[in-house]
Amino acid sequence: MAFESDPSTPSPPGAPPREGISRSAGAIGLATLISRMAGYLRDILLARALGAGMMADAFFVAFAIPALFRNLFMEGALNSSLIPVYTEVRKERGEEAARRYAGGVAAMVGVFLALTCVLGMVFSDALVAALAPGFTRQPEKFGLAARLTRWMFPFLFFIGMWAIAAGLLNAARRFFVPAVTPAVQNLVMVAALLAAGWLGAGEQTVFWVAAAVVAGGALQAACQLPLLARLGLLPRPAAPWSAPGVGSFLWLMAPAAFTAAIFHLNSLANRWMASFLEEGAISYLYYANRLVQFPHGILSLAVMAAAFPVLSERAAEGRRNEEGAGEGWRRTLAESGKLTLFITLPATFGLIALAHPIMEVLFQRGAFGPEQTAACAAALRAYALGLTFFGLVRLFSAAFHTRLDTRYPMRCAYAAVAANIAFSLLLMRPLGFVGLALGTTLSSALHALLLVRGLRRAGGEWPGEELWAAARQLLPLAAGAGAAAYLAHRALWPAQAPFPGRAALLLALVGGAAGGYLFLCERLAPRGKVPWRGLLRLGRRAPPSPSA
Repeated sequence: MAFESDPSTPSPPGAPPREGISRSAGAIGLATLISRMAGYLRDILLARALGAGMMADAFFVAFAIPALFRNLFMEGALNSSLIPVYTEVRKERGEEAARRYAGGVAAMVGVFLALTCVLGMVFSDALVAALAPGFTRQPEKFGLAARLTRWMFPFLFFIGMWAIAAGLLNAARRFFVPAVTPAVQNLVMVAALLAAGWLGAGEQTVFWVAAAVVAGGALQAACQLPLLARLGLLPRPAAPWSAPGVGSFLWLMAPAAFTAAIFHLNSLANRWMASFLEEGAISYLYYANRLVQFPHGILSLAVMAAAFPVLSERAAEGRRNEEGAGEGWRRTLAESGKLTLFITLPATFGLIALAHPIMEVLFQRGAFGPEQTAACAAALRAYALGLTFFGLVRLFSAAFHTRLDTRYPMRCAYAAVAANIAFSLLLMRPLGFVGLALGTTLSSALHALLLVRGLRRAGGEWPGEELWAAARQLLPLAAGAGAAAYLAHRALWPAQAPFPGRAALLLALVGGAAGGYLFLCERLAPRGKVPWRGLLRLGRRAPPSPSA
């Protein structure tokens, strides 16, 4: 059926039989859903314990500093550089050379991260002053943020080791374990918050959470080692200068680091500017960003993660056959783009329509009151407008990386960061923190358009007509589902009802809108071309291809 990846080449050693991208994305989405649910339980407890005041602002800024380095150098950038080179080395030189390549990368990255952690802890005051300059006007908040930064910086080392292991498992088409292990860190933080509340830690709770960040990161990395060992994928110890492919990895890594972290850099720029706004602005943006990351992380990033190894193989085959990226690469990109549109368009309208009840049900308790709910909902609507662009940016950037081109997406990322700062400065005066979120949305739209322009120029493999046709078909269905959810909320929402009643109604609104959207897609799509069916086949394997 359409929306299944082409099984024309054998799966790599250690991989399960080849699956369609929609099925792999479904497995990743399920694992990410588990992790995100643990993350939202963590955020609910954080909101209850810290609210949206000084301690919350200080914690979120401190956690954002090692998280920024992680996003710049580790998860997206490392995988987008590690997987294509790993695939190339394995195909050209065999499994043993690929393991030595992985060992060389692990040694080099480990030393770099250890030094970065030491420097980050030493210069934590300077980092907080640079990234949240508004805190310097409040010595107590500034000192707390700097101290928390020192506590949490070692998290970067462990999450880097996790990212290497996750990249190797993804290259072998093992997606579930890498996607579910972030739940470990969230659950450790949940345990710390519960223990701190039970023992009456009071203002020391924020330090309990900081320690849990590091402990959870270490456990998250360790949980992947048994599967790596069982598949025979553990890296072979090797000096970076003697391992095959490490030079190519470094050549791709530098620009990919900036490109992969563009959304996080925009969020960081928003925090920098929000530090000059009213107290709570940073927390409003944090909670709104967390909500918009739910559909982005669970499904649209799952599509990218499932597509990336397939795109890498197709591009490598095209280079060997001197065909450019090749027709298989184009079909894979078309399938992935359609799935991204199918997921993000209804999520955009749903978040806009139900922003306030979602924030109310998830966070409004304890120190988080109605005023905070309204503020976070306004920021969420502004972020939600960019949800489709966020997903397409990650997918199209990954498409360039599989062609071993990280320079053009890096230039696009520079332009997007500059645009985000310009839009945010222009909008923050009349709209406050909502203007900062809207600036991120506008810059992401520009970023996606620049990447499309580059892909159109790169060759005849750009599936533009297919993606545009899918967008035209899905947009009115998604908008209709969102409008129905909004009208139902306005007519039925029981503002004074107990929490269970409001939570049940919210689930009914979300489920009804999603069900109506899927029903319309099922009825209106041509036979055999409904993308969501593959997402639901989580436990089924496609039969291996004859060449596998």
